[in-house]
Amino acid sequence: MTHPDNTDVVVWQKSGNPTAVLGTLSAPAQFQVRTRDKAVGQALAFAKHQHVRAWFANDDDDFVLLGTFRQEQVEPARSS
Repeated sequence: MTHPDNTDVVVWQKSGNPTAVLGTLSAPAQFQVRTRDKAVGQALAFAKHQHVRAWFANDDDDFVLLGTFRQEQVEPARSS
């Protein structure tokens, strides 16, 4: 099972609560949004800007990847 890194953006929403919270694993409650849809949109925008991944937390340890914006490090091919 894949988990977010400390710098990835995560959306948390408690069941029965219409508000959602954005943050990271190291600082989970950084930004509160009125709806889950708005929170997901904000998470994707933040992740794209920071070149990280965006996640939705179903439970404390169950995450769904919303999008990845990481720039992969590609090593140049070696010539023989």
